[in-house]
Amino acid sequence: MPPLIEESRQVETPSLPELVGHTPLVRLPRFEPKPGVAIYAKLEMQNPGGSVKDRAALAMMLAGERSGAFGHGRILLDATSGNTGIAYAMIGAARGHRVRLCVPSNVTPERKRLLQVYGADLVLTDPMEGSDGAIRQARAIYQRDPQRYFYPDQYSNDANWQAHFHSTGVEILEQTAGRITHFVAGLGTSGTFVGTGRRLRQDLPDVKLVSVQPDSPLHGLEGLKHMESAIVPAIYDPKLADIDLRISTDIAHTLVRRLAREEGLFVGPSSGAALAAAIDLASDLKSGIIVAIFPDGGDRYLSDPLWDHPGTSEAPARAEGENEPVRLHLPEAALASIRRHGARVYPNECCGALLGTAPGHVTEAFSLDNTFAEEQQRRRFLVGPEEYRRAEARATETGLQLIGFYHSHPDHPAEPSQFDLDHAWPNLSYIIFSVRQGQPKELRSWRLKADRSAFEEEFVS
Repeated sequence: MPPLIEESRQVETPSLPELVGHTPLVRLPRFEPKPGVAIYAKLEMQNPGGSVKDRAALAMMLAGERSGAFGHGRILLDATSGNTGIAYAMIGAARGHRVRLCVPSNVTPERKRLLQVYGADLVLTDPMEGSDGAIRQARAIYQRDPQRYFYPDQYSNDANWQAHFHSTGVEILEQTAGRITHFVAGLGTSGTFVGTGRRLRQDLPDVKLVSVQPDSPLHGLEGLKHMESAIVPAIYDPKLADIDLRISTDIAHTLVRRLAREEGLFVGPSSGAALAAAIDLASDLKSGIIVAIFPDGGDRYLSDPLWDHPGTSEAPARAEGENEPVRLHLPEAALASIRRHGARVYPNECCGALLGTAPGHVTEAFSLDNTFAEEQQRRRFLVGPEEYRRAEARATETGLQLIGFYHSHPDHPAEPSQFDLDHAWPNLSYIIFSVRQGQPKELRSWRLKADRSAFEEEFVS
């Protein structure tokens, strides 16, 4: 009689380092602004440590072991905003290394907890100094006792960008069959952008490399650097990018929420910034294949207020007859058109019509001329009769409806003025966006109450 249970066979399983990389590439058709331009996301949250930083952390640790700098008994010390530290701690636990990390104290609780779960020793630094403060603290600790530590210094270590040259870039070439035309990645240490970009350019000299930064020093995009106001990483190559795009925190957060609701992709804010840049880029192309790096997942940001935005959680029960919140759906192509218009006419106010299929659903932003006298255009906008008729003609031509107007506030907040209140109609939406020093910033939408007493803010999605 044969045995009831066959003797188990020895099966070789990969070690933890062998699981790093080989992340999937997915297409995002709902976010493509026009036919002929495809946007793909490389999902780096599929790494075992949950982020793109697994690649660089593993490469730097292995390089340290090979050189002898990361000898037995030495403690790995580095500065991190979270993801590289999590990768250090995870791989350190697997390979028997102690890890000490300098981390801004305002990183999300989820990141701190993960670091502690893996056994890392945390040195919390001034939140107002961001990653730069953590860098300065790590350098000071190392200088006091260099024999005790292995300090890979992810911002200066060539193994960082080389990890992406030998893995991320190769994977993208294989996954797109060499057809990629544009590569998009955010700048933190810059290792992902520099390493992947160099590999793509070596194999495809015509590929366009697009770097992404926050649009101001005071931003909420963890892991990304505003290079002009930060300690610039030694491995950063400012000449590598063909295009450098600046993205606001608000737009990145909006796209993160939309990705969860519309694509089922739960990602972090830096992924939203990369997608915003890809959409902006795609709007100006006739054809192309864009690949954007999505560095990590949204589970590390669950405590972040970005998820408290209206529409991201179940709405509270409403009394019978109570009005639903007013919403405005603004597609990315229309948003990009509005922002470009504001930047183009700055320091004057721009204006245009919102055309759509129904109230609250914008399809096209149609630019109009500000018919105020030129000397008044810095403070006011006016849609004259001819411009209004032009907007109506465009609506008729495209089979759409005139559902509202947009205008900019140069160097002023995106708040309606008394002039705006006096000249609005209750049945239309009014988008107002701020343009500061030529750069489009926050955007809000309003609708006049029926009694004309005040504006009611619309939720933009």
